[in-house]
Amino acid sequence: MVSVFDLTQEAFLDLIHQKDTEQLSYLAQEMQAVDFAEFLEDVGIVESVYVFKVIPNDRMSIIFSYLSLDKQKILMQTFSGGQIENLLAHAQFDDIVDFLNEMPNDIVLRVLKHATYEQRHELNILLSYHPDTAGALLTTEYIELLEDDTVKSALAKVRVQGQSAASINTCFVVNNTNRLLGTVRLKEIMVSNEEVLIADLMETDVVSVNTKDDQEEVVQAFVRYDLATIPVVNDQYNLVGIITADDALDVIKEEATEDILRMASVVPVEGSYLNTSVFNMFKSRIPWLLVLMISASFTGHIISKNETLLLILPTLYSFIPMLMDTAGNAGSQASAMVIRGIVVDDLNIKDYFKVLFKEMQSSLLTGFVLFAVNTLRIAIFMPSVAWQMALVVSFTVYATIILANLVGGSLPLLALVFKVDPASMSGPVVTTVVDALALIVYFAVAAMYLGI
Repeated sequence: MVSVFDLTQEAFLDLIHQKDTEQLSYLAQEMQAVDFAEFLEDVGIVESVYVFKVIPNDRMSIIFSYLSLDKQKILMQTFSGGQIENLLAHAQFDDIVDFLNEMPNDIVLRVLKHATYEQRHELNILLSYHPDTAGALLTTEYIELLEDDTVKSALAKVRVQGQSAASINTCFVVNNTNRLLGTVRLKEIMVSNEEVLIADLMETDVVSVNTKDDQEEVVQAFVRYDLATIPVVNDQYNLVGIITADDALDVIKEEATEDILRMASVVPVEGSYLNTSVFNMFKSRIPWLLVLMISASFTGHIISKNETLLLILPTLYSFIPMLMDTAGNAGSQASAMVIRGIVVDDLNIKDYFKVLFKEMQSSLLTGFVLFAVNTLRIAIFMPSVAWQMALVVSFTVYATIILANLVGGSLPLLALVFKVDPASMSGPVVTTVVDALALIVYFAVAAMYLGI
């Protein structure tokens, strides 16, 4: 029998080709679902369908949830009705909803066709929530208790509801109209006298989110209050579901991916890098490249307008790359810090002048150091350059650092005003703006030096 720790992709394929159902079933039970799914990811569709036929039904759904969307889509088109029914019977509903939200209508209809009436009703409710809201993350599989339950009756409910609940550590207490009243830890129930009422054990200071709340707000609540689960309520404060920390982590991963791509001026795309088509990669990159290329022509226009200066003092040319790189880097650093502040520290437009003041202080110190180092650099390595010219370049560096920090700190906050993702106001965007400002300052200072 192949050891879980010694399994290779080749050995996994051999087990499938040999139709070793016993070994495949054993591996599906003993391996972590995410590891088993990783082996399955590189297997053909025919082989994958066979594997899902022979592994235990209770492992089928969890392994399926770790596959890529492309693989899930093809499998769902290939699965028999019975396999879809098994998947629905054992899956967490929030995982199914996440999957269906990314699928075309024909697959959604196929899944709903093989769902029971109760499953279909619940899925339709969950699918009605906007994909970026708390409602799209919630699961209806949790432990619900009434305020007038005794510990004895509560434990009986836990035994029944806990079999399918996404989390059992925290139980949620409601009244007869399903209004959320509080929470109680399972540990508190287990160590209390059987006749004690749940109302006497529950904590009423409950952190909850609304079904319409943005998923980023949900993540912030998890982080701020260090929660494992969070209840989701409707406008009437009725409990409709819960969100677990693992789903919040998925949101963090998605948001971080989007922010990283936007900071590089790439339109976010779904799926992994290797599973993304060349055309989709092209579509995600070309819009911002076109915008930045056109906007960069402004930089060229500034240079062409100052050709007279460059003809009089050709040495000016040699410092342009250094000035633009320094300005762009400084602006990107400032924007990255402010974007982090927006995400982690809840910075908003009200903090605008505080941010500007802080960036001004930072840029004065940074600019002074760069002014001194650049002056020495030119004196040592470029002795043929006049000291007046060295001061022109160094002063431009100083002024540019101040402007770059102010622009880099401002753009992410101004993006909030216009409902634009602050991450898009970073990297290439900041660099393009700051490069133009650096050249304007450079030529203005040079013109003053030459008396033009």
